[in-house]
Amino acid sequence: MSAKVSDSIVQFLDGWAWFRALPADLQSLTLETATEQHAEPGDYIAREGMPSTYWYGLLQGYLQMYVVGSDGSETTLYCLREGEWGGDGSLLKKEMRRYDLRALTTAHICCIPVQTFDTLRHASIPFNHYLTEIMNARMGAFVTMLVASRLLKPEVRVARGLLMVAKDRHEGFQALAVSQHELSLICGLSRQRVNVALGEFKRRGLVSIEANKGMLFVDVQRLRVYVLTEGQAGFESS
Repeated sequence: MSAKVSDSIVQFLDGWAWFRALPADLQSLTLETATEQHAEPGDYIAREGMPSTYWYGLLQGYLQMYVVGSDGSETTLYCLREGEWGGDGSLLKKEMRRYDLRALTTAHICCIPVQTFDTLRHASIPFNHYLTEIMNARMGAFVTMLVASRLLKPEVRVARGLLMVAKDRHEGFQALAVSQHELSLICGLSRQRVNVALGEFKRRGLVSIEANKGMLFVDVQRLRVYVLTEGQAGFESS
């Protein structure tokens, strides 16, 4: 981590309403204590069982929150996307981190230390409102992933994984810079099984694939409809 943040970190923070609502002294504290980290695919940002020391804002890439079972299998809890924050739950509970956090892709991260995080939480109502919003949204995602892993067929799990890394408000086709290997980690399925599901989605016109560029193009709206219809069918047959 670098000791002085770059202009991109300053611009990233200034893009948040909660930051702009801070008084000048707290804005200065946040900027003075923030650090930044660059990570390559597979790099660990935080490890299970270690102290929770930072709140993470993602400028670029994807970060995977996951746990490892006794049999070595991985279960994704959440995939942090560009423009999202994570790690707040462990900071609020002041506990050792209960999951691993690693980069799925090249990532650029803004790191706010726990001391600054606590200061903002005790001093700023807009900051607390923002924390409530993101924790509520993430809880919904946790429940969705748990249901998918227990009750839904692999194709729906892959579809949900794609929607997890897609931008929520985007309509039509959206380019996702995520590989089949990375998608298999998110879904908790083998790469071969993910490839079969993507082939089915391509046949249905839900995705297109540019293998030479490592890009997936996903029809977000139609994929949402697929998840709703096929997911409901999975519940009824379970």
